[in-house]
Amino acid sequence: MITIEIDEEEKGILRHALEIYLSDLREEIYKTESHETKPPLKKEETIIKGLLRKIEAVKEAGV
Repeated sequence: MITIEIDEEEKGILRHALEIYLSDLREEIYKTESHETKPPLKKEETIIKGLLRKIEAVKEAGV
């Protein structure tokens, strides 16, 4: 496991960047016609969602 220390401003910017990327990724998944390409993109979407949940959990815990 890797631990990264970031301050509140960095955390907000990271969350925002991930949200924008997730939006773009969802559009790419929707537009992708290749059956070989969709599973890795969907896996990436799941990972990004997990990262956003972790960021929110830290925010709620006040850490």
